[in-house]
Amino acid sequence: MSMKKLPVSPAEIRVLLSLTSDWTREGVEKALVEAGWAPDGKPLEWSAGASAPHFFGDEDNGWRLELGDEPGVAGAFVRLPCALFWPALDLDEDTDDYDDEDAFSAQEEEVDDLDDEYADVWERDPDAERDAFDDEFARLSNLLRAELGDPDKRTEGLEPEETWHRDGLEIHLEMTDDINSYSQYDLIAIQLRAP
Repeated sequence: MSMKKLPVSPAEIRVLLSLTSDWTREGVEKALVEAGWAPDGKPLEWSAGASAPHFFGDEDNGWRLELGDEPGVAGAFVRLPCALFWPALDLDEDTDDYDDEDAFSAQEEEVDDLDDEYADVWERDPDAERDAFDDEFARLSNLLRAELGDPDKRTEGLEPEETWHRDGLEIHLEMTDDINSYSQYDLIAIQLRAP
């Protein structure tokens, strides 16, 4: 088992939340430039979502944002992937646990296929248990709660989600499949979304 995570701090949470105050393409891009999350004078590519992440920071392939449709359009979003866990949970309702054929064997050396695609800013714990991933969700929840208070809605279960409302937008902390890896990884992300 393995986990990768970004060192998300209150500073990054504040930058994300600042995007809600002027949810227009111009306003969001200006805030991203001011935060150093986008280059000045270079237009951002919107509507690519997870398939074409926007990278920022000092390292190539480090911090990344997923930019959906541009702000001002219904369903527009900005999402910050924060942590990945591998192998993903088997959500097959017909089995209580992995069977012998599908079981992850601690004796086998499993290859973390995406390890090369993440810069050093992603902290990797090759021996992380699932509890560490759950703990990271709780840590991010506490960072958001410090800024926003208790969530307006919380969904429990294998894929928990917390939702806040601010400036007409939804702010989601979600644990879900990572579609970039064809669900090989589970993902924790913070998403700002226009309803």
